[in-house]
Amino acid sequence: MLKYTPLRASHLCLRSAHLQRGNALAALGREDEARESYTKVVPILEKESRCGRIDWERHSLYINIGNTFSRSGDFESADEQYTIAEKIGKEHLEVPNGSISDGKAMIASAKRARAFALKKIGKIDEAKALIKEVVEQQIKDDAEEAAKKKKEEQDKTKENAEASDKKDDNKEEEKKG
Repeated sequence: MLKYTPLRASHLCLRSAHLQRGNALAALGREDEARESYTKVVPILEKESRCGRIDWERHSLYINIGNTFSRSGDFESADEQYTIAEKIGKEHLEVPNGSISDGKAMIASAKRARAFALKKIGKIDEAKALIKEVVEQQIKDDAEEAAKKKKEEQDKTKENAEASDKKDDNKEEEKKG
């Protein structure tokens, strides 16, 4: 395994370099060059095993590529990238042992990026509807999480009460014995 570590580390550094270069070029408004730099990361990531961390990196990469298209006024190409990013999130919801929270967060992130791109091309109503969908889903998810935590707390309280009752019963038995 150790003989592969330098190669893996060099790939990680190369990915990071292309990503940071892309971010710097995007900040300068050099969208074509930024997109080219981001695109160089895609084949490197394809060799990586699927996991939450790598999927977030893939997801972010497609969002960044989409954003370069959006800032250049090419909504259709941007939307293609956002669709790929959203698909990565949906896969987490569909596969056994996928991360539900990561999947939902990736989907929401892709929808937000798409909404900003829609706003940029003047489709304000569509953008608002998409953001509303994201917010409503977040409210629903937060409510479900709160209910889950409340149930866990109630179950724990019940378990503690039962354990306490059992101890009391054991003490009573010792006194009788």
